[in-house]
Amino acid sequence: MMTKNTWLFLLLSGVFGLGAVYLANKWLSETTSVPQGDYMQVVEVAQTIPIGTVIEAKQLRVRTYPEDLTPEGSFGSLDLVVGKVAKETLYAGDLVRAERVIEKGEGSSLASLIDADKRALSIRVDDVVGVAGFLLPGDKVDVLNTFKKGKGTITEVVLANVKILAIDQTAQNNENRPRVVRAVTVEVSLAQAEELMNARSRGGLQLALRNPVDDSHVELARHSKAQETAPAASEQPASIAAPLPSLAIKPKVHLIRGIAEETVSVEASQSGSGLQ
Repeated sequence: MMTKNTWLFLLLSGVFGLGAVYLANKWLSETTSVPQGDYMQVVEVAQTIPIGTVIEAKQLRVRTYPEDLTPEGSFGSLDLVVGKVAKETLYAGDLVRAERVIEKGEGSSLASLIDADKRALSIRVDDVVGVAGFLLPGDKVDVLNTFKKGKGTITEVVLANVKILAIDQTAQNNENRPRVVRAVTVEVSLAQAEELMNARSRGGLQLALRNPVDDSHVELARHSKAQETAPAASEQPASIAAPLPSLAIKPKVHLIRGIAEETVSVEASQSGSGLQ
């Protein structure tokens, strides 16, 4: 026969059990609830698309997203994306956004990757200059210049945080392994291209690979045209050399008195009168 305490215990157990079920259902409904609002179709990457690749329909898929969760610059149709060029590597599951793709130009796919105010410039490299083949399109490098100056040799940083557009004749980085190449194409401004060519004429170039998240500032060496073309001080013609200060030289007379000798200085006004 159950006592009063047993009935009370069963009643409290039932109340606590119902409360736990209610709280669990409430938590599940809040975490799995679908946001209210309009929905829209968004183009998503179905398979990894390397940088510089002309995008095809088989590399994409369309998903439905809540409109308030869809980022700006997204595309709602495959036709708006197919034929564009990937400006950076697009990974499966990424949303295709306008700032990550560009229109395919009339020239090569590499030309489409160059920013409007930039130029593509290729430089010859070897296994040492090319960081033992670890350079890939999309990497950032600093450019060092080593040359002779006077009786010594110095090394200067002439360009910093320069983007690698292509290695040899490929702008894709789908091979994540060392590859020794003969040429590297970098993205530079016109002024940087001039500085790079001047540096190559002065001496050897060396590329220094940067960490992808390193945007630190580097002090660059500057070589103006005036500095490079101005003659050295010893080579300047005498007509433009600084005049030397004139030195007043007093006339001197050598006197012999018996066995004694003496040299004395006389004023210029006295030198014309003669000495007896």
